[in-house]
Amino acid sequence: MPMNEEMPKKKKSKLRAEIEALLEKKGLVVEEKISVMNLESEETYHFDDYHEALQFLKGRKGRWYITTPGIRSVKKEPQ
Repeated sequence: MPMNEEMPKKKKSKLRAEIEALLEKKGLVVEEKISVMNLESEETYHFDDYHEALQFLKGRKGRWYITTPGIRSVKKEPQ
């Protein structure tokens, strides 16, 4: 497969889809982005995939932390 072709997206399992639906009912969503944070300056960047995050970090100095997708709260603003 040529490198410039996009890989097919992974299908979510039925169980994962059910869990995400239950979390959404409780006001929580699964974060899709990979976060990269500098532990010294606290600057944070978000990427669509792990490979992008690693490319960003090449040659950078300092202490960096990569976090995988997690769960975050969805706060509704008062109307």
